[in-house]
Amino acid sequence: MSEAHAIQIISKADFTAQSLTPAPSPSTPLTAPSSVRIQTRLISLTTNTFTYAKLGGNPLLAWWNVWPLPATVSPDTHCRISAWGYSEVVESTVPSLPVGTELFGYQPIGTRVEEIQLIEGNVPGDYDVVLPDDGLRKGLNPIYNRYHVFGDESNESKGLRVLFYALWQTGWMLNQHVFAWEGGFKPSHPFGAAGGDGWDAKKADIKGAVVILLAPSGKTGLSFAHELRKGRPEGEQPEKVIGVGSEKSKGFSESTGLFDEVLLYEQVEDIERIAKKGQKIVLVNFAARGQAADTWASALDEKFGEDNVTVLLVGADPSATRPPVLYGKAMDPASNVYQVHAGLIREKGIANLGSAEAYYNAQNAAWGRFAGDGAIPAIEIKWEKGLEKYKAGWQALADGHYGPETGLVFEL
Repeated sequence: MSEAHAIQIISKADFTAQSLTPAPSPSTPLTAPSSVRIQTRLISLTTNTFTYAKLGGNPLLAWWNVWPLPATVSPDTHCRISAWGYSEVVESTVPSLPVGTELFGYQPIGTRVEEIQLIEGNVPGDYDVVLPDDGLRKGLNPIYNRYHVFGDESNESKGLRVLFYALWQTGWMLNQHVFAWEGGFKPSHPFGAAGGDGWDAKKADIKGAVVILLAPSGKTGLSFAHELRKGRPEGEQPEKVIGVGSEKSKGFSESTGLFDEVLLYEQVEDIERIAKKGQKIVLVNFAARGQAADTWASALDEKFGEDNVTVLLVGADPSATRPPVLYGKAMDPASNVYQVHAGLIREKGIANLGSAEAYYNAQNAAWGRFAGDGAIPAIEIKWEKGLEKYKAGWQALADGHYGPETGLVFEL
């Protein structure tokens, strides 16, 4: 296996500055126990991928610290990141993972063959990464260290999964576990067990509420809106689901049919029209531009009172020079602002259900319904082939040539 391959290298100072660097794959036979060598076959490219590149230096996220850099590349100035997708096992010392097995998970961007050590997880088909001694993957959330074998899938099914699955899970968890209803799952704090016991059935109850999504056109926001509409009993629905975004994305968000109304960031005065005094309001920030999240939260608190407003922070604008004030308020347990941590919600959900298998059975059943609906039909998947195409797609997405109506999937 001596053929030279290439990997994507990114500047830590500017995620739009990227290159393809030759990187030879291992040439000696694999002998390490419980190990596989994998080669990426299918990955997505989304604005969320840019978040990994922009914020990956945070040691609490560690997205820059997953795959080894070539000796010719300085770790002080450059990094590698990952994308959600499928890789193929090309060598293996794991009996249950023969050559040719496809693994879904957090994949290296490139054609170089990479080596990881895996152990079977608590759910059939799940495999967890054994952390290497060299410090790679240290601090990484467990979701990024988990790979799964899904078995035979059509190309269409794979395309939907690489594009949506990781982001859809957050939307599903928010709907099913954070905003749980009587007869469903036990409510989970947006920050999981680490958030304490302050999130009860009253806080989780959103029937009759107005739910406002900031930056709703991203795949996480759309997935949450989809689950609010189609993943709740009729009597547990919010009264309204409102999207608030940019002029550029407004038409697309409206075309999904998931929102009662779509407003622009600057239309904050419309809060008097979309909600009533005493009505519960939930504001969910999925990465609003600039200080829009602060502006909307402040206006809602002033008009309706903090006791009637709940703010959840899911994402952040990767281009912002400073974080919204809300992220400081989320540190105060007495405030109405909550930081969302998908990994911790998952852990709390597993604990509430009593087993990982029960949790993932419920999640997979819900994914089947979502995918069966065609996910978000307003998004058209654009298939491309080759690492050079991926590099070009990265630049095109960064330059704004693709809107939310296009989902980018690449065969490598």
